This record gives sequence, structure tokens and C-alpha cells, in this order.
Amino acid sequence: MAKSQFDGSTTFEIFPWNRNFETGFGDIDDQHKALVEILNRLAWHFASDASEMTADRVMDELLSYASYHFQFEEQIWDRALGDSEMAKNHHDNHQMFFARIQMLKQGPGSHEEKLTELFDYLTKWLAFHILESDRRMALTIRAMDQGLTVGEASEKVDSELSGSISVLVSALLEIYGKLSASTIQLMREKMARLRTEDELHRLQQEQIKEALDNQASEYQIQLEALAFEDPLTGLLNRNGIVQALRKQLQGIGQSGSGWSGAVVAIDLDDFVMINATLGEDTADYFLKLLTRRWLDSIPSGARLARTGGDEFILLLPDTSEIESTLEALRLSGLQAFHLNDQQVIVEFTAGIVFVVEQTVSDADSLLRKANQTLFHAKHEAKGDWLYLDAEEQGRYRAREIILSGIREALTRNNFRLLYQPKVNLRTGEIVGAEALIRWQHPDKGLMSPGKFLPAIEHHNLSISVGEWVLRESLRQMQRWDQQNLELKVSVNIAALHLQSEAFPETLTNILKEFPDINPSRLDLEILESATLGDLGQAVATISACQALGVVFSLDDFGTGYSSLSYLKQLPVETLKLDREFVSGAENDLENHSILRSVIELSRVFRKQFIAEGVETVRQGEILLELGCEVAQGYAISPPMEPEKLPAWVASWRPFPEWLKHR
Repeated sequence: MAKSQFDGSTTFEIFPWNRNFETGFGDIDDQHKALVEILNRLAWHFASDASEMTADRVMDELLSYASYHFQFEEQIWDRALGDSEMAKNHHDNHQMFFARIQMLKQGPGSHEEKLTELFDYLTKWLAFHILESDRRMALTIRAMDQGLTVGEASEKVDSELSGSISVLVSALLEIYGKLSASTIQLMREKMARLRTEDELHRLQQEQIKEALDNQASEYQIQLEALAFEDPLTGLLNRNGIVQALRKQLQGIGQSGSGWSGAVVAIDLDDFVMINATLGEDTADYFLKLLTRRWLDSIPSGARLARTGGDEFILLLPDTSEIESTLEALRLSGLQAFHLNDQQVIVEFTAGIVFVVEQTVSDADSLLRKANQTLFHAKHEAKGDWLYLDAEEQGRYRAREIILSGIREALTRNNFRLLYQPKVNLRTGEIVGAEALIRWQHPDKGLMSPGKFLPAIEHHNLSISVGEWVLRESLRQMQRWDQQNLELKVSVNIAALHLQSEAFPETLTNILKEFPDINPSRLDLEILESATLGDLGQAVATISACQALGVVFSLDDFGTGYSSLSYLKQLPVETLKLDREFVSGAENDLENHSILRSVIELSRVFRKQFIAEGVETVRQGEILLELGCEVAQGYAISPPMEPEKLPAWVASWRPFPEWLKHR
């Protein structure tokens, strides 16, 4: 946990930490302390009359770290408690936390009034979250470790936390709820006194000399630290990581044993865009936030260094942890960072070198090899990682074979589009169809998109495939028009395709090839995560395409980490409810409530909405009961060949159970 910029001898804390808040789970307790520290720092800035920008940045840091903490925490609870009601309620409370914060931040009142209300809410919520909710989860898991079932463990914990303990917890929660307003006032009074004392001390020559001597001593210590530490993030710098690697290699030489570790060179993708869009100060602040997350994500014994503006070196003592560690770093970067009212995600490219029987003098050589591998990765596998090791290079060549096959498939027209109808469950009206790609492989037969699309997720081939899908969808609409079947067709657009500067111009040219097709019949479906990189660029691209007449839908709505204010700014016409909400609502009251909430949230945005993944008649009934009429899924029809769709349309009738809702 980062060192605080204030200490208990000079400040009051709006949320004083004590051992009663410890759950017994070390990582979770450390993250709770980090949240408490950020909250105390936010209160300190508020009490010291700091600028609104400073307070907003600390608030953004609190929300960003809370998002990271919630996901980390839920993984622990879910592994132990599964889909129990306790775990689901805990997850829902996390989601409501962000909704409540957004409401308070965007509500009426002055900056000071809103911050005061926020402190009152945050202090009470955080005390309850740690003292009651997380403690209950931790005690339940300990009881399960003794052999009890989830239900038995829950009953046991309920019994333990009742009576006098329950009264004590309630009293503590009440106390913490009343601390915020009085503590901030005490902070202000104490800071005024400290300023007066500082002015008196300034007049005392002896103390001035002592302060100068101390400053000189601290400056000397700082100079020594700068030789091995990065001043911005506090990580090791290049000298520091070379020294750490040499010590590791020296230990190998002395013990006479080999080391199965790895050196990983990492470069952030498109960091120059963050720098240019948000400014250098905000970009530096972003690097600090990213560093904190990454330090929480690497295993014990690993070392992380910042060797350049957006370049890092990671030393891993165990090669078996390479994939899991890099995946953890990737996921932490894909959780949105709140920066100047924008949400930013970041991805990276990495080059990996194994360390086997090296000598101390090989430290610089290993770093050069890692950077050379990174250089190749940025040109050959941007957004991914590449191994120098021959076996892992084999995996890379296997990916190249897939890419080569996709290029050939585009040339030979080996891709196919299937179409899944979208209907009004209540009236039976056909409202459109979604185009779904398949690969007619010469050796493996018809391949689903999950078998080949991941290989081109960060590759320019995804743009070529996307353009093929657009043209083929419009061409199929022409064929149907000739059969007197006029349908609206939706097409999935990859993130890389949407974010390319040439996308609006390319779409314009494609539409010109089909002048008899009204562009309003083309619905472009984008994933929520596809717009998280640069909101301004995404909005500009979508608006430019809407000017051509096409419409946009936000796919998998409700599964991302975007704030409500962020989603409100996206100029899309339709929200697609993720199949996860639909499939879980049939046999689970909690999931049913979540589905209702997501539908109500869609209405708040004043958008059209459609549910995907309807697999049973009952799921369709539930959607109709909740006011969602438009849907797609296997209960209606699986994806089908375009030639079969006209006959299906002619014979389609909604189920009698759905007609009852007319």
C-alpha cells in the first residue's frame, strides 16, 4: 500500500482504522486499508480547501481503486460461496455503490455540499462494507473450512453475530456515521492552528537552520534513491531492475542451481493517445494508478520496474506464472480508469525471455533480448505477448497459420453469414435479423467464430473481415428485397474496426455500392468495451456514421464497467440486454430482480432495448411481464442460412403463452 502523504501526528482521520476491521484475508484487508487511506486523504484535501480538481482526482482514484477491489474481492467470495444468495447480494451491493456515488456527484448543490453528503455516505457505507458485510463473508468461509455447508455456515455466523455482538456492531456503525462532519471541522481547526505555528516557526532562525539541515539530508537520500527508483511511480528504474536481476543471477551462481524465471518487457499500447488527449499531468497520474493495480496483480517475489515513459520490465521467479500474471495485468488495465470525467482503458504488448543457467554478467543481455522480443511483438502481435523460447514461438507460428488461413478465406470467399431473426414476442412482428459469421474451412468444415475471431482481435485482419461482413450483409438484403422480404440487419463491429480513423469514410464507400438499400436498415452492434478507450473519438465516429443514416446498438449491455454518465453520452439507439441476465432469470429470484433492474435502467436512458439469448418459452414470458417485447434466441430460431429465412418468416408464429400478453 502506498505511503500516505499525511500521518496521524498532524491530522485527524475521518475514518480511523483499527484491528476490528480485519477480516483475516490479508490481500482484502490491505485493499480495505488502501480504500480507507484514499477516503481520509480526500477528506484532508476537502478540509484544507484544496482545489475542486484536486478533490475530484482523489475521488476518481477512490472509485477506480474501489472498482478494482470489488472485482478482486468477488473472485475470492465466488470461489468459496459460488452462486449463493450471500455472494449475489454482496455483488449487487457493489454495483449499487457506484450508482449511488454517481447520483450524489451529479446531484444539485454546491461542490462543498455534495462532498459533505458524499463523506456521510462513504463513511457509513465503508464501515458497513468492512465491519458487517465482508466480516460476515469471511466468518462464513472459515465455518465452511470446518466442514459445514454454505447454509449451515451462514446460520452459524448469524448466531455468532447476534445479541451483544450485533448491538456492538450497530453502535460502531452509528459512531462512524457521525464522525464525518465533526472530524472535517476538527481537521479545519487543527490545520488553521498548524498554519499559525508554522508562521511562528518560520521566524525562529534556529529552527530554520535545522529545517534546512534536514532538507539537505533528505535531498541526499532522495538522490541516492533516484539512482535505482523511478521518481514518478516509486518502482525500480532500469538501474534498479538490472541490480535486482544481477542479485538473482548471483544467487543462482552461489547455489549452483538453475532458475526457471523470466524477464518480460512490456510496452503500453497507444499510450501516446492518452498523453495527447488528457495532457502530461493526467497521463502521469494514470501511470501511478496503473502501477498500484499492477503491484497488486503480480505474484510474491516478482519485481516490477518502469524503464521509460510507458515501458516496464517484469521479473518473474516462476515461468509457470507467466500467462496468469500477464492476464491479470491485462484485466486490471481493461477496468476503466476515471480521468477528467473520462474513462480510459489500456492494453499492452510484451516480449518474454526465459532465464536458464545465466551468469551475473548476462543481466544486460537478458534485458536487451526481452526488448528485442518486445520489438518483434509490437510488429507481429500488438496487444499480445511473444516468447523468445522456441516452443512458445511454435504457438505464435500456429497463430500465423490461422491468420494466413483467414487471408486465404477472404480471397476464396470461404466465409459464410448465418442470420438469426429478431422478433416482437407479443405481436410476432419480424423486426430484423443479426448477421453471424462462420468459416467454411476446407479441412475442418464449418467453424464457429470462437474458433478464429480471437486470433484477429487486435490484428488489422479484423477490419478486412468486418468490411466483408458489411458488404455481404448489404448484398443479402438486396437478394431478400427481390423476394419482397425487406429486413433490417444488424452487424457486429470489432473494437479495432470502430476505433480506426478511416471507418466513417470506408462505411460511406460501402453504402455507395448499394444505393438501393436504405442505410437506416443497417444496425451496427458495438460492444460496450469497444468504446472505452477514447470516449470522444468513439462518439465522433458514431455520430459521423449516424449522419449517413445507419443506426447503432450497444451489445452486451450491463456487463461492462462503464459509469452511468459515460453510457449516457454514447449516441446509440438500442441497448441489447446480455444473454446472462435472461438465462438466469427463469429459476432464480435474484437474477429475476437483476433483469428487471437492467430493463428499468434501459428505460432511464430512453433507448430502445432488445434481449438476446432467449432459450425457453418461459424466458420469453418473463421478458414480456417485465415490459421487454423484442428478443432473439434459439427459442425463436437458431441462426439459419439466408435462403431459408423467407420460408421461416412466412411460417413463424409466436407461442400461445406469449400471445396472452397482447
